[in-house]
Amino acid sequence: MILGFLSRGFAGRMLLACSLMGLALASPNAFGAVGAASDHSPSLQPTPEQLAKGYLSTSHKYVKGSAKLAKDCSPHAIEGFYAACEAAWNAVWTCPASNEILCEAAGLYAESLEGVLTNATLHGRLDGQGLWIGSRWKPICVPLEVRAMPIDAALIQCVVAVPPPCDKRISRQYTRGGFGLPVSVRVAPGPKGSIREEFAPPRQSIAATAVLRFKMPGDENALQKFSGPLSRDPAASVLDLANPIEIAAVHIGLARPLLAADFTAPLLDMLEGMPQAGITGFLQPYGAGNTQPRLEFLEPHVPARIPVVFIHGLASDEGTWFDMLNELRTWPTFHRRYEPWVYHYPTGASFLQSAAVLRKELQTAVLRLDPEGVDRGLKNMVLIGHSMGGLHAKLQVVEPGNTLWDSIACTPFDEIVMRPEMRAQVGPSYFFHPLPFVKRVVYIATPHGGSTLASLGIGRVASLTVRQPPELEAIHTEVVQSNPGAFHADYTNRLPTTVDILEPKSTILQAIQGLRTPCWVTTHSIIGTGHQSPVSGPGDCIVPASSAHVPGVVSQINVPATHTRVHHQPATILEVQRILAEHLRETGLE
Repeated sequence: MILGFLSRGFAGRMLLACSLMGLALASPNAFGAVGAASDHSPSLQPTPEQLAKGYLSTSHKYVKGSAKLAKDCSPHAIEGFYAACEAAWNAVWTCPASNEILCEAAGLYAESLEGVLTNATLHGRLDGQGLWIGSRWKPICVPLEVRAMPIDAALIQCVVAVPPPCDKRISRQYTRGGFGLPVSVRVAPGPKGSIREEFAPPRQSIAATAVLRFKMPGDENALQKFSGPLSRDPAASVLDLANPIEIAAVHIGLARPLLAADFTAPLLDMLEGMPQAGITGFLQPYGAGNTQPRLEFLEPHVPARIPVVFIHGLASDEGTWFDMLNELRTWPTFHRRYEPWVYHYPTGASFLQSAAVLRKELQTAVLRLDPEGVDRGLKNMVLIGHSMGGLHAKLQVVEPGNTLWDSIACTPFDEIVMRPEMRAQVGPSYFFHPLPFVKRVVYIATPHGGSTLASLGIGRVASLTVRQPPELEAIHTEVVQSNPGAFHADYTNRLPTTVDILEPKSTILQAIQGLRTPCWVTTHSIIGTGHQSPVSGPGDCIVPASSAHVPGVVSQINVPATHTRVHHQPATILEVQRILAEHLRETGLE
C-alpha cells in the first residue's frame, strides 16, 4: 500500500504575515533569505537538481534557526520547523530521481518534523483534531489523519516524537530506514467503565510513522523567493500517522521512498511508563496499586485477531516478556493475526487465588469483546507461561473436581463452616471448569514437579519474608479456627506462599501435576538446560529438566539457558513463532 499525496484545502489558510514576518525579523540569524533558485541567473532555467539543492539549503537554515527558537521555548519554532519540513519535501518532489537528494532531504525532513511535533506538544498545539500553526489570533489547523491504524484520531492521547531511552529488558532495536518520522502513539485508555479502560496497561503505545504531506511546490514570486516560506500562507498540508506494517512507501510526486519505521520504540515507551513490581509483588502482595492482579491489552483490540496471553513467573512482572514481543513483532504475521495480552499479578500472593482472578479476567474480556460469541480469534486463545506462569496457564484449562480442595482439606467443601461471602471468595480458587476458548498452552521452564530450591534454606527464607495480604490471612485464620481438624497440618499451620507450593512435596503442587488437560487443548513445552546439577541433573539452575517435563505435550525442546534467560533465547522465540504459525494452520485462521 502506498501513502499517496492528497491535495487539500482547509479553512483559515489566510496569511498570518505579520506574525511570520515578525518571526523572521526577530531572529535575523535564524532564517536566511534563500530562495529555491536564488543563486542562478534569471535568464537560465535551473535544473531539477539545482532547484532541489536550493530547497535543501533553505531547509538547513530553517532547521538551524528553529532550533535556536526551540531552545528559548519560543512557540514560533513550530512554524520554523514546519517551513523546514516543506522545503525538504519540495526537494524530493522537484528531483525525484536523485538518491543523494532523497537521503539528505529525508534526514532534514525527519529532524524538522520531530521539531514540529515536539514543540507543538510542548505548547499544546497538537491534539486529535490536528496540528495548529500560525498565530493565536488566526490559528490554522493542519488536519491529522490516521492511515491503516487500529485506532481513530480521537483515541490519540499524545504523539511521542523523541525515541525513548534503551531498556536492558529489550536486547535489540528494530528500525527501518526511509522517509518520515517514526513515532510512538499513546492511546487514551477510554472512558470510565469501558473495556479499553478496564484492561488498559499503565501506558499503551503503538508504532506509527508521521508524514506531513504538502501540495506540489508553487511558483513563488520574487518576494517569496527572497524571504522563503515564512512570508506566505502555510502550504495546504495534512499530518498523517501511518501504520508502517501496512503501508510501504510515501508518494512524493514521482518519488516513492520507503516509509521509515521504528517497531521497538512503542515497547520502550510502554516500559518507561510501567512500574517494575517483580520483587515488590513478591514480598508485599497487593501492597500497592501497581501490584493488583490485572489482565492488560498491550495493543487496541482488533476483531478476529487471536489473543496471546503472556503470564510471567515468580518475582517478575510483565516487562519480562517485552524482549520476546520485540522479536515476534518483526514477524508480519504476528502483527496481522495476533495481539499480545499480559497478566500482571503479585507473585507472592495466594497462587490459587491469582489463577482464579486470571480465569475471571479472561472470561470477562471475551464476553465483553464478543457478547454474541462469533469472533473466531477469541475462540482460539493461546496462553504462554514462564516458570510459575505456566502453572497459572495450566489452571485455566483443567477440570479439578475435588482434587485441589482435597489437597488441603479432609472435609468436603460443602461441610466447612464458613460465612457465605467467604465461601463465594474461596470457592472459585478450588472449583472451576476449563476455559473453552483457550486452545493452546506453551509451558516455558515451568516447574510442574516443583523446584528443589524452594526446599532449601534460601527458599525457606523467601517464604518467611513474604507478607500475605491481610484479608487472606484473616479468612485463613477464621476458617481454620471454625473447623478444627478439617484441614491438613501444613495448611492449618499457615496460609501457603507461592514458594511453599513450589516445593516438590507440596500437596497442592502434586494435585495440579496430576490434572490432565482436555483433548481440545494443545500443549507444548520449552525446557531450560543451561545448568548441570549433581543432584537433580540437567536444568536451568531453578527448575530441573525432569520437573519441567510434562506428559501429553505435542512438542518439547531443550534450550541451553538459565531460568531467567530461557524465554529471551533465539531458540525459544523461534519455537514460539513456529507454534503460533502451526496454531494458525490448525485453526484455519491463516
